[in-house]
Amino acid sequence: MTDNNTPLVSVIVPVYNVAPYIERCAKSLFEQTLKDIEIIFVDDCSPDNSIDLVKNLANNYPDRLAQIKYVRHEHNRGLAQARKTGLDVATGEYVAHCDSDDYVSVEMYEKLYDEAERTKSEIVYCDFLMDNGLQKTICCSVELCQDKVLFLERYISYGWTVLWNMIIKRRIYLDNPISYPFGISYCEDFYVACQLFYYAKEVSKVNDTLYYYNRANVSSIMHGINWKTFEDEKKTYQFIIAFIEEHGLGQRLEKVLSWRVLKNKQDLVLFPDKHEEFLKFFPVSRKYIWSCPFCNKKIKLMMWMLTHGMRPIVVGIDKLRFSLGR
Repeated sequence: MTDNNTPLVSVIVPVYNVAPYIERCAKSLFEQTLKDIEIIFVDDCSPDNSIDLVKNLANNYPDRLAQIKYVRHEHNRGLAQARKTGLDVATGEYVAHCDSDDYVSVEMYEKLYDEAERTKSEIVYCDFLMDNGLQKTICCSVELCQDKVLFLERYISYGWTVLWNMIIKRRIYLDNPISYPFGISYCEDFYVACQLFYYAKEVSKVNDTLYYYNRANVSSIMHGINWKTFEDEKKTYQFIIAFIEEHGLGQRLEKVLSWRVLKNKQDLVLFPDKHEEFLKFFPVSRKYIWSCPFCNKKIKLMMWMLTHGMRPIVVGIDKLRFSLGR
């Protein structure tokens, strides 16, 4: 429990060009059943009227007005910095991150906080629903495990490594050297989450679907992968690998880190001018090509040939693929 002046949970919402979605997000936060909450909107120099929409909507929730904070960047600084800015002004016992094109169950933060109180956990996470515009899929988050290294192994090998489906004790941020990959807009939360889970003394899970992830937003960084997002993800993995090795876990987590690296660099085999980059980035990953759960058999075969001196064959396959428009 906290004193009367400290919110139980601070929710940080980076805002950039999300006018079609922000009201749904804000409404789900303003209607939380957890009353003692702080909601921080970080305007990352958004070019649209997203913040005006939030402020107009907030007038319908007079009991929430004193709990809402607005922070504005004078120029666009990216998602990682927006989250850090929100964290710098947060005062809650726990902090949470919510993407402004997503929304949450109105019970989410009460359920997560109650679990944190019951188990004395520093991180509590939940399942989420993914909506890609065509279908909705419930995504069960990584299986809970109290062995820290085994949990990290499961977490890294899990397909979804995000910050927005959890609450985190703010003291973890204050008491540990958590670093942020500024300038990166894609996958940056993976690196931060790995650090948080490493430093957390107790972790728990609520087996409910409480977060709603909008993958149908065509302007979202997650909608399409390009070379900028590839480079962002690559840099994130470089940060994670360095962190894991610094803490003596490199050998234990080598396989799952390799899987994630292979997932990141698999598209490089499809472009002959990228083959050298594929071979040089985390070369130990080649040992785990055939066991990687993120790549299909055709890509695995091409990766294996590329790492075993058969580059001319891979180049031939690439040229054939381009000539056929595939």
